[in-house]
Amino acid sequence: MSPRSNQLILSASIAGFGHHPGAPRGNPQRLTDIAHYRRLVQAAERGLLDFVLLHDERSVPIDRSAGHLDAITVLARLAPETRHVGLAASKPTTYTEPFHVSRELATLDFVSGGRAAWNATTSARDDEAQNFGEAHARPAEQRREQAEEFIAVSRKLWDSWEDDAVIADRERGIYLDPSKLHHIDHAGKHYQVRGPQITYRPPQGHVVVVQTDQGDAGEPLDATVADVLILHDERLEDAQRAYAHHHGEAAAAQHEVRVLQSILPVLGESEAEAQARAAALDAASPRGAAQPRALRLVGTPAQVAERLAEWFAAGAADGFHLLPDVLPDGLDELVRTLVPELQRRGLFRSAYQGRTLREHLGLARPISQYAAV
Repeated sequence: MSPRSNQLILSASIAGFGHHPGAPRGNPQRLTDIAHYRRLVQAAERGLLDFVLLHDERSVPIDRSAGHLDAITVLARLAPETRHVGLAASKPTTYTEPFHVSRELATLDFVSGGRAAWNATTSARDDEAQNFGEAHARPAEQRREQAEEFIAVSRKLWDSWEDDAVIADRERGIYLDPSKLHHIDHAGKHYQVRGPQITYRPPQGHVVVVQTDQGDAGEPLDATVADVLILHDERLEDAQRAYAHHHGEAAAAQHEVRVLQSILPVLGESEAEAQARAAALDAASPRGAAQPRALRLVGTPAQVAERLAEWFAAGAADGFHLLPDVLPDGLDELVRTLVPELQRRGLFRSAYQGRTLREHLGLARPISQYAAV
């Protein structure tokens, strides 16, 4: 188990128009414009963030009707235009198969040079179920159980080619060592998969698995399964308890996990300006709009940085998942003002040191579970 870093992790969500419900929508068609996502991903890399997270949809809710592109495809398109920032795609497990999804994610890891992550989610709404021939969403317990098995099968498929399986010896006419290519022969409650996967083992060994607290009992949230947990706690004491609990569970399972807390920063050059900005966004919010699951911090960049430093020093998080209030401008502002404040406190990197997302996060590259067979 690697020791806790003295520098915090920063990630950012780049989906939608912004994470405050009062964020202006502008032209909804920008959500299908690759230039919009290019700006966001490159801003995150300019700010030296560990990764960005692009959520995916399985239906178009009437109250939030806007077109969306496929998250994995968008990030694969932008991977060659970045060099360091991690690329996390949300991909539900409910109405698909591990063989397909694990291959798509492995491909993203290859085209990005080892920067892929997977936000493993489930589909909880009836309108999503109806797009896949089911009248109602599956029960929470079933969705979670299915998701956990889905992730386990995906890890087996990523391991089905050992790292040194390919020999490619032309003189001897040998392409691979067949003893290092494995049928996984998984037979579980929800999936039966023979394997092996079609792609080689991903550059990171396993794509980084991210799980997010959405307040839904059907979402997987397990420190022994995930590599990164994104939580939502409003109070420091609650965050400290959650941090200790999840790290304890992971350590008992001889697993490494990174625990982040979600925050929604509303910034201003002065505290009064930040409060005015927050009030304007609140006033623009539709009546009854759902609030994001994040700790709302309103103030100057220095004030917000001080709060993050306090939580980090108190053992409440390994870092923070940023939900920009407005996109794309809010992310630009966070990179321009908040990141330098954290750097001045010695809490955040001044340059990328590694190449892969696992290196950014301080997570070891896993050994294939079949290597000792």
